[in-house]
Amino acid sequence: MSTPAAQHRNDRPDRPDRSIVTLVQDLPDLADVAEGTGALTAMERANLAAAEAALDTFQASGWAAGQALAVIAKGHLHRDTHDTFPEYLWERWGLKPSPAYRLMEGWRLAARLAPATAGRGVTGSHVTSLMPVVKAYGGDRDEDGRDELGETTAEAVFHGAQDALKESALDRKLTAALLDAAVTALPQPTELPEDQGERAKAVREAAREAVTSLIREPGGTGNGKKKEKPAPSAVRLATQVPPQLAEALDGWVDRLSAGLALPLNREGLVTRIVQLALEQPESLVAVARRIESEQAETVGGARRWTWTPKGKPRGHIRIAEERAKGHKAGRGENEVRCLTAREQTDEGLPLCGETPTWRITDQPTGPAAMVTTAYYCVGHLPADCSPPGRWNG
Repeated sequence: MSTPAAQHRNDRPDRPDRSIVTLVQDLPDLADVAEGTGALTAMERANLAAAEAALDTFQASGWAAGQALAVIAKGHLHRDTHDTFPEYLWERWGLKPSPAYRLMEGWRLAARLAPATAGRGVTGSHVTSLMPVVKAYGGDRDEDGRDELGETTAEAVFHGAQDALKESALDRKLTAALLDAAVTALPQPTELPEDQGERAKAVREAAREAVTSLIREPGGTGNGKKKEKPAPSAVRLATQVPPQLAEALDGWVDRLSAGLALPLNREGLVTRIVQLALEQPESLVAVARRIESEQAETVGGARRWTWTPKGKPRGHIRIAEERAKGHKAGRGENEVRCLTAREQTDEGLPLCGETPTWRITDQPTGPAAMVTTAYYCVGHLPADCSPPGRWNG
């Protein structure tokens, strides 16, 4: 069974292959795209043709597709054939809103990093690893929706990781895992210099050191091969458990010892239980769900988490409430809609139509602080709004 997108592609004549560079050059600057109404003008039809040509190369250049989708969404260029942007996404391209909005969110950063890849292109995993840097370390956005400070910081992380690989002389590609390590090692935003140039230097150096440390771990030979290591000795672990759990363990020990006719103790039983759990991935999920239930409280049918977000001053409270069937409008609210990424809101792109299952309330400190509330569907919940203790695996 073919998808709507496949049916549409079968109905149109083949387009000649064109280079990605040419496709991107043909796309209009997003700042020049106006929100249109009525029949498409000749210029809008030309913009639509250029955007759809770029989308035809979706597999080869996801970031070009992101820019193209942003052009179509902001200009409502789908209005001749589709009433809403989500309908256009699905029927024209077989895309659901969540992956499309991720492309639209990351295309600027990907385009910025592309020159540093020597023509190999920026992978989606690179952008996914670095987008949290743009959001956490960014500043105000310009009229075009660009966060220059956040993108400069993310670019510095990328270059710092590249520096480490060049210095190592190892034949190794820059992976998302290396970028994740670099991002984790970054200083807090408040610890970085205010000057943008000095800030980029500090971030680049921190990323370089983190990746260098990771690829030159003890036992490395410098040529990418590891020396033989002696087998590690057993590690003794100690913990305290509730009396009823210790009693249950003793009961299992007695039963297994009798049935197997072999001596067994608590330590031997716990070791085997852990080994069995590690061999079955569903056990990890079960443990995560148990921890999740311990961290969240249930209030009025919703699960609630309360914490102080990273990088915020003490006393700043964030409350996340998850309601499986979606939240309803509260007092003073006209309707509840899922807010998409900041870029979409700034550029006037359509809001998401998915059920808003998350309500995020921020309670800052200070005499002039204002409480803010936002709603998100599962696909658009920002990483910094996902509460500690919630299973995201």
